[in-house]
Amino acid sequence: MLANKRVKWQARKPAPQRSFRWLLKRKVLLRRFRDVMHGYLRLAEPILLMLAIQVMLAHGAQARDDPIYLTIKASGPRLVKVNLTEPLGKTGTSVRAETKSILEFDLAHSNRFELVHAPAGPVTKIRPGAGGRLVTEKIRPDADVFIEWDAELLGNVFSFKAQVKDSKTSKVIFSRRDEVPMENHRAVVHQFVDEMALMLSGKSGIAHCKIAFISDKTGGKELYTADYDGHNIKQLTHLGQIVLSPAFSPRGDKIAFINFEMKRPILSVLDVVTGQIEDLVRSDGIVASPVWSPDGKTIALSISKLGNCDIYLFDLETERLTRLTFQKSIETSPTFAPNGASIAFSSDRTGRPQIYVMNVDGSGLRRITFIGRHNESPSWSNDGSLIAYATLYETSFQLRLIGPDGEWPRNLVVGLADGESPSWSPDGRKLVFSAKNDEASSNLYLVNRDGSMLTRIIERFGNCSEPCWSP
Repeated sequence: MLANKRVKWQARKPAPQRSFRWLLKRKVLLRRFRDVMHGYLRLAEPILLMLAIQVMLAHGAQARDDPIYLTIKASGPRLVKVNLTEPLGKTGTSVRAETKSILEFDLAHSNRFELVHAPAGPVTKIRPGAGGRLVTEKIRPDADVFIEWDAELLGNVFSFKAQVKDSKTSKVIFSRRDEVPMENHRAVVHQFVDEMALMLSGKSGIAHCKIAFISDKTGGKELYTADYDGHNIKQLTHLGQIVLSPAFSPRGDKIAFINFEMKRPILSVLDVVTGQIEDLVRSDGIVASPVWSPDGKTIALSISKLGNCDIYLFDLETERLTRLTFQKSIETSPTFAPNGASIAFSSDRTGRPQIYVMNVDGSGLRRITFIGRHNESPSWSNDGSLIAYATLYETSFQLRLIGPDGEWPRNLVVGLADGESPSWSPDGRKLVFSAKNDEASSNLYLVNRDGSMLTRIIERFGNCSEPCWSP
């Protein structure tokens, strides 16, 4: 056995007393050192960015089919600087002009890229050197990457080609070439930008997404879809009745909605590919605000089965309804947390509509809004961090954001009348909603989650309402 060692205890010598002047000087020196190091890091950021691009280029040379991820760390959000060059074709055409417009819109609204005007490659600069000699050096351009592209219309065929290149070396990061019918030309350009976002950031883009919405353009309220930028509007229903509350399924192949037959509300599901409609739930009372669970197995909705509106779950396999709320009040507008474990909804159980959160089985109820006399239409972001909702301010609705635990409520959009029905993009960076802007009819708008880049995407198309983002 090892013998226990005895160590003689010795009192620690007291730390030498430092003068206030010495401590102050030490604090100033540490602060200066921190500021200098922070400045070096900021100066080194562009170099680190280009090193990252060089690494992924080398990796791409070995395995071009593997995805390339460009991770940028900085003190704030760092966007990849992109220079969109003029088309390679020498003569301008309407097709090239429209393609450039699509590219600029998609790049700007991706929230991953910053459009800059810079030379496509390195710039050679000649300056005086030692001994009167001229020194040639290459200046790094402001852009991180640049896009060379062209678009042509050959008969009824849209031809598109594009290459993303490293601005420092002009090496190709990836390229794409397509020839499709002209009716699909916007989809091809959207796919290119989404592929670019995936290759450079590892996150899929949103340019391919659709938005479902309701419009009364034809006289009655019908269901429509459009590209996320407001183009390619298509009417999906021709029921001649009132259609409300569209909601995309997690796979994007179906849309749940409410329609009225003989003044009775019905929960129906439309197959986006075939156009077939299946009726699921009928009621003599109210059926409203359906939303799919993240796994696509159930639909949460509001039903007035026993005299007042409650939240129910409808199992798509067993066709069984499960009641979740049991108050003598109006519960409506359910929205799932991205993990499917919780549901947020609106309830007037305290006298006025407020936002509540509960577990998916109805337990663990808690109120999260305490500011505003009327809060409704919650929508949970796909990253789970925020819930958007509409709040009544004076005489019209405005959009606000709040955390799922009720923390940090703040305004999202101010200045538009009747901002309602917020819906999150799949990446959680944008929302679409309906609102009025000095006009009698409602239009559709996009906005970033920080309130920036407010953009009207559909206008003068009747009253547009209840937009819903596809996956």
